[in-house]
Amino acid sequence: MSENYDLKYAYRALMILAPIAIAVMYTEAMLVPSLPTIAQDYNVNSATVSWVLTAYLISGVVANPIVGKLGDIYGKKRVLVYIMILYTIAVTLNGFAPNFTLFVIFRTIQGIGLGMFPLAFSLIREEFPPYLVPRAQGIVSAMFGIGSAISLPIAATVAQDLGWQYNYHFVIPFVILLTYLTAKYIRESRYTNPNTRIDYVGAGILGTSLALLVAGLSEAPTWGWTSFPFFATVFLGLGLFVSFIFYENKVQFPLMSVKLLKEKNVFAANLAAFVAGFGIFMAYQALSYLLELPSPVGFGFDILTTGLLMWPVSFMQIFGALTASRLIVRSGTKLVIVLASVILSVFYFFLSLIASAGSKAGIVNVILFSSLATLGAAMLNVVLINILTFSVDRRVLGVATGMNTVFRLIGGAFGPSVAGSLLSTFYTYMIYPMPVNGDIMYMPIQIPSDFAFQLTFLIASVAGLLMVIIGSMTRDIKINQGQKVG
Repeated sequence: MSENYDLKYAYRALMILAPIAIAVMYTEAMLVPSLPTIAQDYNVNSATVSWVLTAYLISGVVANPIVGKLGDIYGKKRVLVYIMILYTIAVTLNGFAPNFTLFVIFRTIQGIGLGMFPLAFSLIREEFPPYLVPRAQGIVSAMFGIGSAISLPIAATVAQDLGWQYNYHFVIPFVILLTYLTAKYIRESRYTNPNTRIDYVGAGILGTSLALLVAGLSEAPTWGWTSFPFFATVFLGLGLFVSFIFYENKVQFPLMSVKLLKEKNVFAANLAAFVAGFGIFMAYQALSYLLELPSPVGFGFDILTTGLLMWPVSFMQIFGALTASRLIVRSGTKLVIVLASVILSVFYFFLSLIASAGSKAGIVNVILFSSLATLGAAMLNVVLINILTFSVDRRVLGVATGMNTVFRLIGGAFGPSVAGSLLSTFYTYMIYPMPVNGDIMYMPIQIPSDFAFQLTFLIASVAGLLMVIIGSMTRDIKINQGQKVG
């Protein structure tokens, strides 16, 4: 073991940085059971409410490479503290949003906080010897599962008894505490790269292109899939994205490094992150609707029951992250990424088969297959960050991890948008009792059809299958106590 590593401090830092993942994941998972309720409160449909997730993720896409470079230039700890302060402000504002437009705006500000993770992962990579890095990153990734596991039942109870906005109010003190601990006890990064610049123009082009693409997909059920506004918005977004790629090839300090992407493992890890984010976020939104929609399409559960039923899904994030961190050390990265992708693909495929049967499929099967699919997703998150951090020089870790997060978030931004569009495009009508002027009247309501859920989970399964191919392309990384630091 190298004497340059202060393991006592490293584990103390891990105890501070890991709970950041709990707090952020709690704040995000607490909205999942409430998505149908948020849509009702703000009088928007399932396609439009997907902006609750996609606006947050698009903001994260634009912010992550900027935050990663700022960390490389000015110090990862310093930038991390500033981002945590901004995140705290956004969380506070979200709890008081009076309308859907402002809520999405505040969520967009909150999305900048996703830049915390590449900085935190980079700081962990610097402080631990190579053979302990997978274990440390596995612990941090497991915190995502813990955040979801405690969020779903607690947040669902709060949302049902007090309103989903109160979940934001309750999380504020914890975010403030973590910001204080990070500022006081985390050491500044030992590795900086001041000879670089921030590509703000590239960030603007990328953010605009993604916003247009997501807007086109989200509004397609309203505009029409063959309408002029849909095609105009999507083609404009695609045109800007192509322009972004050409611009990045010419600019001196690109937002996303083409040079780094030429490394096979970096390219594969980023491509897999995109596919994983797309499949996972799309299936999550569909699952919340499937549990809460009335029978015979859904199961008709309330917010609290939905949160409790999704607890096993969150637990699998913990188990999957810890399992992957051990397998990486024993068997290398290639086996883990392929195995995780197979698990994700197979069980999302099983979900696509039973989701079409609605409540007749049995809630046990839906939760079982959802949990096992999440097991694969959790393993993927751990192995991808290890493939990346062991494939690049530590002086550009901020850029590399930020870029990886960008690809995952781009996929995550498209996932809910596609899911929302499918749920709004393929629908049926049912007669449902509704209060009208003090009386109960039976009125037809529009709800997603069985086919909408079947198609959503099937697309997520195909995404997992693509990751099997991508994973087989990677260069295997063996991690042991004698490995030199890159």
